[in-house]
Amino acid sequence: MSPVLKTVQTTLSLNKLSSSNYPRKEKKLLQHGSCSFPINNVQLSFRGGFEVVSNVNRSHKEKTCLYDEGELEALPHVQTLREFPREELVAKVVMVRFDSTILLGEKLDLSSQSASKALYTIKYLHECGAKVILMSEWSRKINPKLLDAQAVADILSSVLQLNVIALRCISCKSPLRREDLQKADIFLLENLSEYKEEVANCSKFAELLSSEVDILVNDSFCQSHKVLASTVGVARFCYASMAGFSFEENLHQLKKIAKTKKKPYLAVIGGGNLKRNAAALQFLASRCDALVFVGQMSFQIMSALGHSIPTNLVERDAHKAALDIVQFAHDKNVLMSYPKDFWCTNQHLPTELEVFPAHGVSASWLPVDLGPRSLEEIYSLVTNSKAYPFEIDWSVAYHDASQPLVVDIGSGNGLFIMGMAQNRKDLNFLGLEINGKLVRRCLDSVHQSGIRNASESSPCCFGHMCRYFIGSNATTTFRSIVSSYPGELVLVSVQCPNPDFNKPENRWSMLQRSLIEAVADLLASKGKVFLQSDVEAVAMRMKEQFLQYGKGKLHLSHDQYNIRINGNAWLEENPFGIHSDWEQHVIDRGAPMYRLMLSKSTGS
Repeated sequence: MSPVLKTVQTTLSLNKLSSSNYPRKEKKLLQHGSCSFPINNVQLSFRGGFEVVSNVNRSHKEKTCLYDEGELEALPHVQTLREFPREELVAKVVMVRFDSTILLGEKLDLSSQSASKALYTIKYLHECGAKVILMSEWSRKINPKLLDAQAVADILSSVLQLNVIALRCISCKSPLRREDLQKADIFLLENLSEYKEEVANCSKFAELLSSEVDILVNDSFCQSHKVLASTVGVARFCYASMAGFSFEENLHQLKKIAKTKKKPYLAVIGGGNLKRNAAALQFLASRCDALVFVGQMSFQIMSALGHSIPTNLVERDAHKAALDIVQFAHDKNVLMSYPKDFWCTNQHLPTELEVFPAHGVSASWLPVDLGPRSLEEIYSLVTNSKAYPFEIDWSVAYHDASQPLVVDIGSGNGLFIMGMAQNRKDLNFLGLEINGKLVRRCLDSVHQSGIRNASESSPCCFGHMCRYFIGSNATTTFRSIVSSYPGELVLVSVQCPNPDFNKPENRWSMLQRSLIEAVADLLASKGKVFLQSDVEAVAMRMKEQFLQYGKGKLHLSHDQYNIRINGNAWLEENPFGIHSDWEQHVIDRGAPMYRLMLSKSTGS
């Protein structure tokens, strides 16, 4: 939802030109028009250096219902590179504002749609015979190899398989000359983040950037809500400006979101500056069933609801706007969720971290992340809203989908599922694993063992007869996946979560309240929950959480416990006789396993 929040509320200061009326060679300084839409004293407009096509049919414009009283043309038709005549690109100098987070990340996934679209924008321009000048901002935080413009040019050359030349004209404050462009076909300007004139949208800086440039292609969707010299400013000095293929794809996805009629519709909202974003928030409140505030704006909302919030966390001039949003959401019967607690750092001792209730953050502490209660509430909201609507054809996954189901949460390499399936032909087995590499490893194992009919339609799942694996986060998808299964859920296992000795506290992070509640709800009467870990504290924590959040439906099977360690009763042996991969590793090194079984009460 963040693209909706960022884009709908801001301004695309657009050059009002007709697509069929481009000047051919003469470059003009254009007076900036804006495209804004007043609705009930609220104005939404858009910024970003594009051309609104003023002569398209009205049917081509997206209309979005905002309030009961009217409509908002929230997303005007933006001129795109796809629509621009190819012949107009020949011998032109085209400046491309690209997204560094896509193309310059430490691990670039060339198979991803975002990367392929971003690369295609540049290659397409090159193939059309244009001289291409690339510009963006970058930081070593996204890739330690981004030392300077030359290093970035080398990375882009490797990715594009085309020669990219680094230019030094910004730091020298010397305009680009035509003769400079004879050295190659693709060039890179210096790091825009090093120049304050960029964020100030300095006209002289924009003119320097655009020297000898004919056309601007904005392909950085994530920066389109900002008024920058490289987007808004440069557009004034180019005779044509348009969106690249990556930007176009993001805009297409945004339009789909804006038009969705699926319910319930939940928006998760981060960031700050509530007053500036007020129009967007009211737009979301008019469309959504719930607004979940997770960023700086949440303090403003809490203040408007009457909670005591430290003054340094609240915007001074945004209180009325927050009150209006709260009232608007109340009138629309829209749920408003805000953090209940935060991880905070001590401003005097930055290494100290502590959890504080949201309305009780001490003066010397600064919130840095959501606390455990806040995360549990968000997980519950997302799960109940079915934000992950897995649609599985169980008749394809299993030979007999009416058989009882066993689910292994965090199935790892799949040894437990594989072994159990060999012994129990009367059950179906489902492995849920968040690590895609492990899921693919399971698929490789199936192929190597000669099992036929393994589904290769998705890299995240496979099935055969009575085994099925899905790559997903069970915390948010368990209810959506398992609730559609036609048979009974008879056993759920959680075995050795996150075996990371460097961060043992993460071992129970998967067991959020929403997951445990889903297990308790979907488990059949007399169904079992098998828990085990090689760390006693983790096993104890899992037991406590299942008993606490199991809605009174789960109880311990005391008669099965036959060993005591440190005064606590545990199962001595694995009751199924099949070991998970980590369990086998622990047994091989002679360490103990801490096992327990819970059962769902009859009639629950």
